[in-house]
Amino acid sequence: MPRMPAAPKFRELPIEGERPSARDIFARHVDATGGAAAWESKKSMTSTGAIEIPAVQMKGTMKMSAMEPDRVVVESELPGIGTTAQGFDGSVGWSIDPMRGPALMDAKQVAQIKRDGNFRKDLALSQDPGNAEVVGLFEFEGAPCWQVKVDGIGGMPMSSFYARDTGLLRGVSMSAATPMGELPVILVMDEYRDFGDVKVSARSTTKVMGQTQVMTLNAVDWNAATDADFALPAPIRTLVAASSSAPAGGSPAASPPAAPPAAPK
Repeated sequence: MPRMPAAPKFRELPIEGERPSARDIFARHVDATGGAAAWESKKSMTSTGAIEIPAVQMKGTMKMSAMEPDRVVVESELPGIGTTAQGFDGSVGWSIDPMRGPALMDAKQVAQIKRDGNFRKDLALSQDPGNAEVVGLFEFEGAPCWQVKVDGIGGMPMSSFYARDTGLLRGVSMSAATPMGELPVILVMDEYRDFGDVKVSARSTTKVMGQTQVMTLNAVDWNAATDADFALPAPIRTLVAASSSAPAGGSPAASPPAAPPAAPK
């Protein structure tokens, strides 16, 4: 069995002055991106844009819709590959891709897509940071950032990096569930732009095992999603029906889906 790569290390920097609390860091990011009241008014997010894999010079389109409290669907289309989709409708996590076909997600994959689709995560953390811990000041993508460790999926912690100068979230170091097992992932977020009365990272770069995927937002619509956007596709409804009628211990679900692209925040 191949050895999985280790999680990346970041260079620690000296702290001058007082170390902020996790709550302070989360609240500063919320303030820097529009404020708590503006984010409270957002009940759904629909974003469209481009997805690019620079190593193979491939570029396509993407769309993500998310609605409080936890529904999400992500679709991407790449030339020569086709359309890949995945989502969670509030009870069922699913994926469809051209290579593996339709599949039902396991509990860890559901937790992952719900996490990645939570566009108001920092607002919730600023109100209740739980056991979030400020690890220290580190260099992330060439900038001094506060590293904050929060609960991850399946007991695996994830770290968020917030720029010391602006307070903006610059990226995340985390583990993702993939067909090859748990893999370390780096998500870099930049090019914050105003979309309505809040700022959102318009460019996010995902790095996994030396591979890079870039997502760029062209438009964001707030409070425009409807229940129909999260309806299960027909092939998934068929899997759900078969699963509910399968004998105990059996499962007709297809192989696990690839890790979902991280939703921009």
